[in-house]
Amino acid sequence: MEIREKIEVLRRQGVSIPAPESVEIGDEVKLEQIRGPGTTLHAGTKLYGAKLLILPGAELGYEEPVTVEGCAVGPGAKLAGGYFAGSVFLDRVVMAKGSHVRSGTLMEEEANGAHCVGLKQTILFPFVTLGSLINFCDILMAGGTSRKDHSEVGSSFIHFNFTPFGRNGDKATPSLCGEVPHGVMLRSPRIFLGGQAGLVGPVEIGYGTVLAAGTVYRRDYGPGQLVVGESLPARTMPFTPLRYGRIRAKVEKNLRYVGNLCALWHWYSSVRLGPLPFRGADHTMLYERARGAVEECLDERIKRLGQIATYMEDSIRELERDESPNAKELAHQRAFAAAWPALEAKLRGYRELGAEEPRARFLRGVEVAAGKARSYLELVRALDDEAVAAGTGWLEGIVKAVEALNFPA
Repeated sequence: MEIREKIEVLRRQGVSIPAPESVEIGDEVKLEQIRGPGTTLHAGTKLYGAKLLILPGAELGYEEPVTVEGCAVGPGAKLAGGYFAGSVFLDRVVMAKGSHVRSGTLMEEEANGAHCVGLKQTILFPFVTLGSLINFCDILMAGGTSRKDHSEVGSSFIHFNFTPFGRNGDKATPSLCGEVPHGVMLRSPRIFLGGQAGLVGPVEIGYGTVLAAGTVYRRDYGPGQLVVGESLPARTMPFTPLRYGRIRAKVEKNLRYVGNLCALWHWYSSVRLGPLPFRGADHTMLYERARGAVEECLDERIKRLGQIATYMEDSIRELERDESPNAKELAHQRAFAAAWPALEAKLRGYRELGAEEPRARFLRGVEVAAGKARSYLELVRALDDEAVAAGTGWLEGIVKAVEALNFPA
């Protein structure tokens, strides 16, 4: 089909295209999945990918040219310019020009970012706000209750998600800012990460915590703390990238992150994709794509943790060369390497996690709240205290079940 024919099809579907001569649409794009009314493709918009989904009211490229490849773009979302691939943006997400957003990214309702933000394998809960010049990869952030009360990240903040350990480097470094069991309820205190700063993953930042600007943080903090700086002593020492230390703590933090992703997957399956009277076909497709993004993040985390397991043979050999080897660390590394095949199989069975009774008790509360709501956000806000407690307990049970898989001490 010629581009002129594609443009005409989209216009009949309620899509506004002010400068059609500047728009590119790949032949693999399913035109029926780009719909109005209210959707606008500005000059310089490029659309690719058979999985591309653009729902009514979306606006692409209003600040500069934009490329959108295989993404799901929800109602009222605005991608102002840059490159977006394999990501999911729920209702009224806004990303400014210069964005570079890649696979495994999920931005929930009204999350937003200023100019020149880079994201990959990142999950942002509703209302989370990112300043300019931010680089996030392998991180989940929650907290806050509304657009006026939201978790926020100051400009020029980086999540460092790579270390030079192992044969090919180590990306088993995911960080939690908040968590899933309380975060999905939209009742948790906001988190603030100050600008010109960073996190060295894997770390966990609790709700209500503020990290002051200008520091790279390497430790867990919170909840409810103001943290003003962190420092390391200046020193040099021999470095052998094949040698690992504190492997049990590393696995523990990765399992906690995976457990939270599992809880989020179950939340999407049981709540967002449950029998909600106000959810139409468009949001069903969108939420299925969002759940798929969570699955992609789970696959990535399990793969990266498995990569560390393959490094243990080299690390054990290095540790054994010491005059006085660390017996406890050696035991932990051997135990992790031996346990990994069974652990991986259990992690990939995450769809079966979760006790049925607390889930059923919570879903009864969801059914009551759904009768008072016209949207997902209204539903969550309509949940009573008993339902919130039941839902949080159900999801915490999933997280704890994954954490309990750690190899024996």
